[in-house]
Amino acid sequence: MLLALLLGTLSSFISMTPPAADTAGNSSLSIVQAGVQQADDAPFVPNDYKFYPGDYIFVTFEVAGYGIKTNPDGTRRSMSLSYRVTPEDERGIPLAAPSTGSIVDDLAPEDKNWTPKRRASFLLPSDIAAGEFRIHLVVKDDIAKSEVERDVPFHIGGTAIEPASTLTVERFQFFREENGGKPLDLPAYGRGDSVFMRFDLVGFQNGSKNQYHLSYGVKVLSPDGRVYLDRPKAAEITESNFYPAQFVPASFRIDTSAKAEVGQYTILLTVQDLIGNSTYKTKQAFTLE
Repeated sequence: MLLALLLGTLSSFISMTPPAADTAGNSSLSIVQAGVQQADDAPFVPNDYKFYPGDYIFVTFEVAGYGIKTNPDGTRRSMSLSYRVTPEDERGIPLAAPSTGSIVDDLAPEDKNWTPKRRASFLLPSDIAAGEFRIHLVVKDDIAKSEVERDVPFHIGGTAIEPASTLTVERFQFFREENGGKPLDLPAYGRGDSVFMRFDLVGFQNGSKNQYHLSYGVKVLSPDGRVYLDRPKAAEITESNFYPAQFVPASFRIDTSAKAEVGQYTILLTVQDLIGNSTYKTKQAFTLE
């Protein structure tokens, strides 16, 4: 009889917001109404929506099924939650520092079915490739001693790369303009034109604090095989990021002479990963008409 009274008193201290805990004592803690948005308080984006590198992404979620602690005389009911929100890639690597917080509050009688809402926002990395990503949500209930996780998927558009384990160059393209414009299907120019090239550096190693350190040189051979241009140190690029860079965009311009020889010119591009101590070489060609 005494044991029954003690158990009855204990059960009055902790209750659960609907749905209640099951007979096995497992919490019904859940993350509900979770999604990503273009702006704070905006509607959730559709499934096919694409964010882009450098965009802000906004997150909203609510929590249900949390434990409620009631004091012995029933005059106070309280809740105690903590949460962590992290944007991640498919490998679980964070894109930005997580947003954390707590929800500790007293509940009035009319708060019986209240589901607290929280928000977070993140700046997406500028050197991230297109792909599938997720918002990883974790909520802990300090009263019910339970935890729940949920992933909210989202898409990033922009540059699509082929993952590489070693240094390489992808998407080498010729243009008529320094910025913008469409890549040329046939890289043919007139004498005196400027030849614009853009390419992506992929497969390099990141060092301490996700630092990369790359350099590249360009040599151009004229149709007769002589050196038309030689820039062994055309560019050097180094930067540190919270998220390890997946690719680095690069470019180069060749200014041709109005008296240059007509024919095919060969570009010899040499890229060095100064952290990974590796080198990659590629050969490209354009023509002057």
